[in-house]
Amino acid sequence: MNRLVCIIGTDGSGKTTLSDALVERLQGRGERARRVWLGSESYLMAPVRAALKLVWDRRRGKGKSHGPKPGLASQRVDYAAEIAQKNALAARHPFAVRVYLAMVWFDYWLQLWIKRLGLRDAGTIVADRYLFDVAVNVGLALGWSPEEVVRYAQTQICRIPLPEVRVFLRVEPEVSMARKDDVFDIHYVRMRLHYYDAIAEAFGFTVRDGTLPIAENADWLADQVAAESTRPYVLYVHSNNVDVGGADKVLALMARHMRDQGRPAHGCRVAVALRLATPILDSHAEAGVPVFLFPFERPQTSRGIAGVARLILRTPGSLWFFWCLFGRERPDIVHVNDLYDFLPALAARLRGIPVVWHIRMIVQRDRLRRAFSSMISRLSGTSISVSRAVRDHYFPFAHTIHRALVIHDLGNAALIADDRDPAETCARPDDLPKGGRLVVMVGRIEPWKGQHVFLEAVEKLSPIRRADAVFALAGGPVQGKEEYHDQVSRRATSAGVLLLGERSDIPALLRSADISVHTSVSPDPFPGVVIESLLSGAATIAAAAGGAVEMIDDGVHGRLCPPGDSKALAAALSDLLDEPQSPRRRFGANARSRALMLVDSKVVDAAVMSVYSDIVARDRNNRRTHQNGRSA
Repeated sequence: MNRLVCIIGTDGSGKTTLSDALVERLQGRGERARRVWLGSESYLMAPVRAALKLVWDRRRGKGKSHGPKPGLASQRVDYAAEIAQKNALAARHPFAVRVYLAMVWFDYWLQLWIKRLGLRDAGTIVADRYLFDVAVNVGLALGWSPEEVVRYAQTQICRIPLPEVRVFLRVEPEVSMARKDDVFDIHYVRMRLHYYDAIAEAFGFTVRDGTLPIAENADWLADQVAAESTRPYVLYVHSNNVDVGGADKVLALMARHMRDQGRPAHGCRVAVALRLATPILDSHAEAGVPVFLFPFERPQTSRGIAGVARLILRTPGSLWFFWCLFGRERPDIVHVNDLYDFLPALAARLRGIPVVWHIRMIVQRDRLRRAFSSMISRLSGTSISVSRAVRDHYFPFAHTIHRALVIHDLGNAALIADDRDPAETCARPDDLPKGGRLVVMVGRIEPWKGQHVFLEAVEKLSPIRRADAVFALAGGPVQGKEEYHDQVSRRATSAGVLLLGERSDIPALLRSADISVHTSVSPDPFPGVVIESLLSGAATIAAAAGGAVEMIDDGVHGRLCPPGDSKALAAALSDLLDEPQSPRRRFGANARSRALMLVDSKVVDAAVMSVYSDIVARDRNNRRTHQNGRSA
């Protein structure tokens, strides 16, 4: 199979020259390397573009009968207006835009595979331009924002190989103008550069200075190609939902950390497959983790007849998508991030690719629990549970062929790095009252999170205690659970509890809180809010079920209460509110120390990397043994 390297950049950046120099370096090292131009060359679109250009010129009054061909000066004047007119035309004809996009994509796909057929003997293909350049051209024609161009590239890269090595050869627009006599408009170059910057960030391109000597860049890039080929490739899959939850955020952290772990000598090559375009894409883009965006099916058990019918109809297509994706990408490991991700796990198993199954959920029904346990052990060689409670729920006994491990999720980086005294409260956000002790509950507002238990406990407190403290709920509604959110809102208003809604400053809120409350009525596999509360030093009261039991020794790192017991919670709140000093002084230092032992990145990253290294080593050893057996 070919190894793919791609080099992108604006006009005059030196892409072609560097591509040729890299091929020479690789061939000098004994590799079968070839360069190929993979920009938006037209096979099918050429006659269409010619016809459109003829119509366009006539509409502008620039046919042959209107005088000589305009020179560069005229082109400079017309370019911005021409782009604006094309953008306006696209806005008026959305159906034509869809047809145009389909034709552009099919044309590029055809070009790519025809050219790759002629390069089957090449060990390394150096692509001078790639799909990303096509995305830039489309974005210019249709007036897209850089974010829309990135999203287009994320959806189309699902269908073609993602280059192993990606380099953005960057030069300033003034350099492009000086180097290329056919680049006639600096605004045009700046627009393209804006798109390229966004793509380079989102897809993890290495940005290289295009003004450096070609020989220096070629030597550096040849070393990069050699280094990248030794890194294990981990492809994460997450059937994400509309709302962004803890699993989404932890996956974004984990993918970035595994890529950066031990760099430059070590670390993984990573990519993520998601099914929905949610705000979590911004986190992956900021981290430079490539995303395959495809609406694959997430099998669920509570969809009714219509949901079951949809599942039956869409499952084969989703399975085929993963079969093709894994065949093209050839990852060393497929790491699935959701209990329901058995379609990618099945496709990987059929492809002979090792699967790591991350378990972040506890299902209560025993029949489902046994079904998931059987499926996970059959489709994956290794599972990672976020807590002992989760592992023991699915695997109460040791397996002979399946490793059921416990690795806690990564903690909040800002709170881990915050080295202020955890026994001291910090300044409150400006929108909160300044007097009294601050008691907060953070979490999405849905029944199993138990906001009603918190409100019942507050109502049970004496009027004096309630008057001397500030109680607040932070969190937004969950789709389909709006009625519960409305009930909580009305009850909170009646009880004098502040509703803060969704917030982006949760670490600061917890650092300013005296007490943090967690009241899940069902076992919470690994409550992130409890870990964040412990890291912040807030005196934490948690429901004594699920992962919280591993985080808190009652009376040492915080307090534990029976799930759903508002009376016990009220008693614990009274005890802490009656402390003569802030309850942080009682638990803060111990709480933070405990949390760091569980979720510090040094601990978690090393544990996950150890799992990957062991799997890759065993898989490669098995392949060598199999090949030796066949040759014998």
